[in-house]
Amino acid sequence: MTTYTVGNDVQALVADIGSYSTKIGYAGDDHPQALYNSTTAAVRSPKHTSSSSNFAKPPKRDFTTRCVDGVNGDGDYELVNPVDPVTGWLFSPPSKNSANISSSLSSNEQAASTNADAWESHELVNHYLQHAFQHSLGLSRGSSGAVGDSSSVDYSHHHPLLLLDKSHTPPALRQRLLEILFETHNLPSVFFLRDAVAACYAVGRTTATVVDVGYSGTMVTPVYEGFVERSGVLRNNACGARNIEERVLEMMDGLVVSQGGRKRKERLRRKAKEKMELQLQQQAAVEQPSPKKTKRDDKGHFIKEKGVNTSAIKIPDYLMPLYQVKRGPPSYNPRKDTFHAWSRLALAREIKECGLGVAVGPMGYVTSGAATPGEDETADSAAAGEGGTVVNPAAANNMFLTSSKLPYTLPDGTNVEISTASRCDVVELYFGSDEKNSLYRDNVFDETIHQLEEYSKDVEDFITERADDGDGTNEDDSKSIVSSSAGADPYSDTSYKGEKSSRYAGSRRNNKKTHYSPNVVSAKLYSACLPYLRTEPPNGSLSDEGGTVATNMNDNYFHYLTSASPAQMVSDSVFRCHRDQQAKLLGDVVVCGGGACITGASGVVGSSALGGGGAVGGAASLLGDEQAFPDRLREEVEAIVHQHTLGWKVKVTSPNITERAVCSWLGGSILGSLGTFQDMWISRKDYEEYGAAIVNRKCP
Repeated sequence: MTTYTVGNDVQALVADIGSYSTKIGYAGDDHPQALYNSTTAAVRSPKHTSSSSNFAKPPKRDFTTRCVDGVNGDGDYELVNPVDPVTGWLFSPPSKNSANISSSLSSNEQAASTNADAWESHELVNHYLQHAFQHSLGLSRGSSGAVGDSSSVDYSHHHPLLLLDKSHTPPALRQRLLEILFETHNLPSVFFLRDAVAACYAVGRTTATVVDVGYSGTMVTPVYEGFVERSGVLRNNACGARNIEERVLEMMDGLVVSQGGRKRKERLRRKAKEKMELQLQQQAAVEQPSPKKTKRDDKGHFIKEKGVNTSAIKIPDYLMPLYQVKRGPPSYNPRKDTFHAWSRLALAREIKECGLGVAVGPMGYVTSGAATPGEDETADSAAAGEGGTVVNPAAANNMFLTSSKLPYTLPDGTNVEISTASRCDVVELYFGSDEKNSLYRDNVFDETIHQLEEYSKDVEDFITERADDGDGTNEDDSKSIVSSSAGADPYSDTSYKGEKSSRYAGSRRNNKKTHYSPNVVSAKLYSACLPYLRTEPPNGSLSDEGGTVATNMNDNYFHYLTSASPAQMVSDSVFRCHRDQQAKLLGDVVVCGGGACITGASGVVGSSALGGGGAVGGAASLLGDEQAFPDRLREEVEAIVHQHTLGWKVKVTSPNITERAVCSWLGGSILGSLGTFQDMWISRKDYEEYGAAIVNRKCP
């Protein structure tokens, strides 16, 4: 294989496309240069029309506080994201794709659609990379040096790209992304790195259990000697940052009703009245510039003019985002449901990040809604804290309920006070074992299973329809997409040797690449991904004589879902691995992800109230202890593991809160800057010689 060497003046690029944010920068830097939201607003192209793009209008990013299509409307815009929230892949089900490159196009039109992609997610990946190359990294400049010049030359082909992907991504998706990077962006070399492995490198580990608390869910991945143990990968879609933000919204909506109440509505109506009266005065001044005469009745009494009636103004009984407050008074009409919900989540995210909406409670904390006062008084259960101290849940709850409250001013001017107990109740979604939190996780698990079944049915119907139309077999209709494989199926599960021999045979016979239309690529790609969408093993559950399920966890199906808490996920993930690896995997647990950027409850609970010398929230800052989340996770995992294995120690490592959200990107930045890594790149010559299947061999 060809060894690609990066020059001294050329830095490699590192890209991490997450469910919340996209991070792109240079290898060796301590922070990505391009950091923007992965969710954008775009207009999808109408279905059943010949269009080379999934979008009728290019995506827009400024949509949180203003309308994207005019002053008071959003038009046909919808929110799109390249990462599927159900699977966590760069995947689009057929129902979301609207591009349809017709087979009746002329040769010139076929040549113009060379860079077209039938999948919405992959088209968004192209758009995000091109946006970062041109506007954030400055890699596309013309002779005048201006970005966006029509005569600009793309300098991105000088920089190799290290792309982070999930540990459970199907091989076919990785192969298709490799084709896009080489064929569309003309990159010199590419490497795919598992995000869990990158997180280990960021904290100086090669063996660890990585707990990635992302926006759409939590992934627990065991990494042993730099390789992912697929049998232990687990995913929970109920324990993500978005779920926490939704709980913050519920908490704030309750505070708006309970603490705002009638006074809030009267104040907003009075404000609306003042604004409406001012508008009437301005209108009257324009219509009647002369001084206004007072009116009298027949008896000479002054006639009191009717004031503005504000009783009919409807004041929403929920947390209004900033754009809705600016619209009123008098009308507080919301935007489209998707944009309105996103704006509310953005406000909840702001409340969470400033430390007012969430806080990590101590070990043994019980959700205030799940425990009655009688249960608190007679509670005999206790949990072991750090240093052998005992944390009394009853004493902890009483102190949190009676602690001082934090003030917050809503965008509409309403002042509310947030109790520490409410903040800790929100985070108990991660740790709580009470009925409320357990039921919520179970419901999200059932909903995810249902969505995966719908995905499978949608893909099966798409494949059947393409087979009936003949688009999946006739490859000469529209040969516009270049595939690196000369075999019959570019995304089959053939081995590397088979792909290699097929590549040599095709190159020697025809001396050219095999071309596939976007519709053919889409059909073949869905066929390869279909087994990974199923929630049951391909051959069913096999049981031995004792009734024990003997299903291989490395089978190609979606066996990663769970409804357990992150602490239980760590324990289950480790015990799925080989017994000789379990002690090392528990000895190093790495916590990363933006959802884990939660601090402790600061300055509200003293150590004496918790039954010992344990320090809980001893700092005086508002944000509290930055290591509260990793410490609570360690205590929860120890409580589970020590029930049957007392000798094993659990050690949790996590970067500081400013680097926790970009931990995986930092690991890729470190790896891409190493001199010993330069022979690991997949060069263009390797891609042209061996095909896209080489990514599954060189990037395990």
